[in-house]
Parts: sequence; structure tokens; C-alpha cells
Amino acid sequence: MSMPIYNIADDIDLTPAMPAEGRDGGSYRRPIWQDPVENGTIVAVWKAEPGIYNYPGRDLEETFVVVEGEAIYSQAEETPVKIGPGTIVSIAKGVPSRLEILSPFRKLATVIPKP
Repeated sequence: MSMPIYNIADDIDLTPAMPAEGRDGGSYRRPIWQDPVENGTIVAVWKAEPGIYNYPGRDLEETFVVVEGEAIYSQAEETPVKIGPGTIVSIAKGVPSRLEILSPFRKLATVIPKP
């Protein structure tokens, strides 16, 4: 048995994720861990190239920590905020959000699906 140790800076096992606005690609993800119960928590790394990523309100809650890069983040009708390494963002179920990635960006996200 091996110890489950991960380095979120590694670019191994990345798969394509949400495209940036107006492009066919732009972001990648790597699942780290998933709770084995139905609708369990998911922990993943998300890496993105500069661009705009719009998220409609989703049936989940997400909390993420910015590890690398800078972005302008906004939620629903709130004033946009510049975020960078060390910033923690929490997104409630059903709340639309937007990330304008300014430089190569990486986050560690915890997602809790809500049926």
C-alpha cells in the first residue's frame, strides 16, 4: 500500500475541463480524492490559462484555495475582487460566478454535490 501524497503543482493526470469564453479549451483538472458515499465530497486541482470562465449556478457547493496566479473573481451581482495565492473562495449552491484569469492559475477545490 502506498501513502496518498499529492503535489498540487504536478501536471500529471490532467484532463481537459471548462473552456475559456470564446475558445475550445483553456482549463484542466485532476481529481485528488472522492468520498466513496453517494454525492460525496470531491477534492481536485484545477489549472487554467488566461481567459474568462463563466459558471452558471450549480447544484454543488465549492470552496477553493488559489495556489498560483491571479484572477478577477465575481459572484452573482457582487463587486469583482482580485484574488491570488492564499485566497480562499466559497461558492454556495446555485450562485453564478465568473473568473477572469489574468496569469496561469491553479486552485485546489473541495466540491460538495447537492442533490
